[in-house]
Amino acid sequence: MECEKREDNNHDKSDMVMGSTAVVDSNGNRSSSSCSISINCNNQLFESDSVPLSDEVQQKQQKQKQQKHATLHPPIILVSTCEEMNPSRRCTFEDCAVYAPAGSWNVPDPNMAFLAVCDGHGGRQMVEYLEDGLIFHVAAELNATDEHESSSSSNNNRQFQDNDTNRILRRLEQAFLMADIHSKTLGIATSGATVAVCLITRSSTNTTTTTATLTATSGSPSSDQEPTNDSTTDTNTTAAPQDSWTIYAANAGDARIVLGHAGTAYRMTKDHRTDDPDEVRRIEQSGGFLFKGRVLGVLAVTRSLGDHCMKEYVIAMPYTKAKTIVKDAMSDVSFVILACDGLWDVMSDQEAVDFVSKYQNSKESVAQELVKEALERGSTDNITVSVAWI
Repeated sequence: MECEKREDNNHDKSDMVMGSTAVVDSNGNRSSSSCSISINCNNQLFESDSVPLSDEVQQKQQKQKQQKHATLHPPIILVSTCEEMNPSRRCTFEDCAVYAPAGSWNVPDPNMAFLAVCDGHGGRQMVEYLEDGLIFHVAAELNATDEHESSSSSNNNRQFQDNDTNRILRRLEQAFLMADIHSKTLGIATSGATVAVCLITRSSTNTTTTTATLTATSGSPSSDQEPTNDSTTDTNTTAAPQDSWTIYAANAGDARIVLGHAGTAYRMTKDHRTDDPDEVRRIEQSGGFLFKGRVLGVLAVTRSLGDHCMKEYVIAMPYTKAKTIVKDAMSDVSFVILACDGLWDVMSDQEAVDFVSKYQNSKESVAQELVKEALERGSTDNITVSVAWI
């Protein structure tokens, strides 16, 4: 099942991935082994370095580059990723995983890393666009400057951090919507994808700080019950030791992000499915209906990017959440799991965290082991998993 994704311009887009596994460290170095051919990737539509920047942002980033070697604190040790078509159950592969290490993707914070998983349906067209288009729009939004943001200042540390957290989550919302609109202008009409995005930052401090965490569950451990609101604010004051990490998450659909910290699972996303009463109510109020547990009898998810023929009911507005954790960088074990529903259909959040925790001494293979476990439990879908050790 171990494979490497490779580009081959001689293969047609219909060629499908049989499976892949890769390990990427905090510097972006990728190692993998190969045994089969992957799909042919289209010419890249986007380059993160091409995000249009204002003069003010360019000057700011130039200063950051000069200080980069002195200030960079990579938030991620390594990322283990595995993609599996599950050929006994599926004849196509429509997932993708994306990782950009801190300092590599042209955003104001040099300590911010980007991770995403996308679970496509109706063909690979939308997923192939999102492989480059999603990070492009996230970077563009993070580089944008609101007038009220550039002119406002506060001596209150709590208020500053709250504003920064809210701003990043708003930027993620906007990036999802812009990516969705952009895909329509490119003529992607029937293909769609559920998406989960995670931004991870790291900071070092020896002072007492107050953090504002936007979370519908107020930072409580993960459970089978979903949060009922798209975001709420919970403020906690803690004496921060040397290192703290903030995880910003956004998702549309049932691709999921789970934080494992101190042995406990914290769900960072919300599943948008037809068994959610709030989603059913929204669809019906918009004039839509459910038939056999699917929106208009077609989709089992209620939010996605793409699916423009059903956009009035299957919207792109993501659920967003942020959580800050403090840990001893040398002794505490924390990680973030991003995966499509091929994993979560057969494994609970806490089961996944417990499973990953057993692989502290072989971090590079944990994604592959999670995929193997999902197959043994009878998963019937494509399976894509990324585990970021922080």
